[in-house]
Amino acid sequence: MTQQAFAPFGARGIPARGTAESDTYDLAFVGAGASTAYVLISLLTSLADTPPAAPLRIGVVERAPDAFSGIAYGGRAARTALLITPLRDFLPPGELRLFTDWLAENKRWAFGEFLAAEGPVSARWWVRHRAAVESNAFDDLFLPRYIFGDYLVRRTRRAIAAAADAGLATTEVIQDDVRSIEGGRPDYLLRCRDRVLRAGRVVLATGSSPVRPRLPAGEVEGGAVLLDSPFEGMDAALDRIERLVTRRAAGQEPPHILLIGGNASTMDMLYQVADIPVVAARRARFTVLSPRGELPELMDRPRPGSAFRAELLQALADQESVRAAAVYEAAVGDLARGRDAGYSVADTLKPISDGVVAVLPRLSSEEALEFAGHWGVELGRHQRRAGWEYCEVVDELVAQGRLTAVAGSFVGLGDADGRGVRVRFDRDGVAHELDRPADVVINCGGPAPTLQDTAPSLVADLISSGVCRATPYGGGIAVDASLSAAPGFFVMGPLLAGNVINGSPVWHMEHCGRISAFGSSLGPRLARSLATEPLPAG
Repeated sequence: MTQQAFAPFGARGIPARGTAESDTYDLAFVGAGASTAYVLISLLTSLADTPPAAPLRIGVVERAPDAFSGIAYGGRAARTALLITPLRDFLPPGELRLFTDWLAENKRWAFGEFLAAEGPVSARWWVRHRAAVESNAFDDLFLPRYIFGDYLVRRTRRAIAAAADAGLATTEVIQDDVRSIEGGRPDYLLRCRDRVLRAGRVVLATGSSPVRPRLPAGEVEGGAVLLDSPFEGMDAALDRIERLVTRRAAGQEPPHILLIGGNASTMDMLYQVADIPVVAARRARFTVLSPRGELPELMDRPRPGSAFRAELLQALADQESVRAAAVYEAAVGDLARGRDAGYSVADTLKPISDGVVAVLPRLSSEEALEFAGHWGVELGRHQRRAGWEYCEVVDELVAQGRLTAVAGSFVGLGDADGRGVRVRFDRDGVAHELDRPADVVINCGGPAPTLQDTAPSLVADLISSGVCRATPYGGGIAVDASLSAAPGFFVMGPLLAGNVINGSPVWHMEHCGRISAFGSSLGPRLARSLATEPLPAG
């Protein structure tokens, strides 16, 4: 177990409370990704306006060593992994300006890890965009995303150090794994792998719901590499793929790499694997298996003067009451209309999104929950998109005859007589098998349908034990307008999906702009609460 107090950043020490209170906190965060970073920054900054009577003690429990960056932006992401949207769409204007100002000052070293790790595909990025970087023209770039993680970590640590120097709060980061949370206000008990913490308030920010396990661990008979959680450590996953492909003699049949799922994660992994030099040298073949046999479309700027109108959604806006399913049907219908008329997803995205937002106030409270928990998620599957550099790799692989998309749902694996694994899948209730064994299988599929399906997990245990409850469709944790799931127990990040908050259905909380907005709102409320209702002496 590792514990950090960020002393190297100039934090002044706060007198210890004594051995009996060494694991007692006014507030404990569970998970330390971007959600926790934004809540913590706004909370610590707000304490200057509402100072507590005594310095607060804040604990942050994170199982990984890269606190305040998270899986997508931290050490577990490949150094050449890119943002899935251009920077201008990644953050709201105020946050975007803070980040680009920082990047302009630190660009001389910020790209160092990217340049050290680049392969034949990612090398093109720097050639194309070096001039834009040198002129601070960042907004249209799909940046290496670890750079944002570096920024967020440093900004969070500065806020921690400033609050400690001002005598407002100390923040301790504890590398541990929370196994269960018990009790309630004023005594939540967090049972970790190596210790037990006591906290008056808890913020649960564990990130995205766990990906549904689909593959057995390790290698199987036939030497296939199976990667069930590739994003828990992308570099390690890519190393295993490189070793397998390297072992394959140049004259042998090209390796076959299967990716399960047709989402942004699939695009990310395709880009990374294609960037391994030996993968290109051995002419590896790729198959993408997804329910619709499709990959995200190119995300580009809308064409100037695009005349597309979301007419079906606009017609719903004139009705007195609307069903959630009708909103979905109208949006999908407008997407089909646009596609038939030759419009791209970039042309239709904003008109359809604006049309959905305009209609949502017509939903009853029950229908709004249905849209947040089900139809909004389904609509998102039709609007998946990716940056042009990721799409470029896909187009190149298709043109070379090295990438095939197959429609179907993964069922399982079978022995292939010593060479890889046979892949079984289902399409419309009919069993099928890929016509070629796979040497590498990568699970890029989505999360389990409900949080209860992730058992055994912390979130599933919290629901079954009654500490909190699931949203009606099971994909998130139910909260009120203050993001509270129980007295003193708050939720942030993707686990908010499926709620209606302040009248607005929330069905997608993976976007960093939404995370920053919700986190920046929760932080000041926590600061006021902690200043007026500190943890009672125990």
